[in-house]
Amino acid sequence: MKLITLIIATIISTSLFVGVMSCSDAHKAQQGYKKFIKFGGKIKGDTVVVTVTDTVKGKDGKDSIVYRTVSTVCPEPVFPPTRYEVRYKWKTQHDSIDVVKTQIKYIYKTNKKEIKQEKKRGLAYNLRFIAIIAFLILLIVLLFKWK
Repeated sequence: MKLITLIIATIISTSLFVGVMSCSDAHKAQQGYKKFIKFGGKIKGDTVVVTVTDTVKGKDGKDSIVYRTVSTVCPEPVFPPTRYEVRYKWKTQHDSIDVVKTQIKYIYKTNKKEIKQEKKRGLAYNLRFIAIIAFLILLIVLLFKWK
């Protein structure tokens, strides 16, 4: 019984060891790169200018600092936007358009009200109001006379 348990434990540990060792870092990196390219990732190579400082010992024992500019190509991954990012971007644009629409409607309504108020404040409006009041007073006087 102990022999069978020892054999099974040895087989399981050996298979786990082989399984872990077969997944090397280079293989994992290659798989990750292939997956990155498959899902729309791109590598953008930009040149970066770097300033390097060196110290040089002089003949008289004084140190001098030398500055050098070196340009190197620095590849950077460009990740495609996720579904959430695309959806969020679309929603923010759509919401901003709706906000602008409501602002325009509000401005239009307020301007329309102001124009109506300006029309009501004119001389013709005041004369019309006085004429209506005079007509009503005349009717009241005539009704009291005939009774």
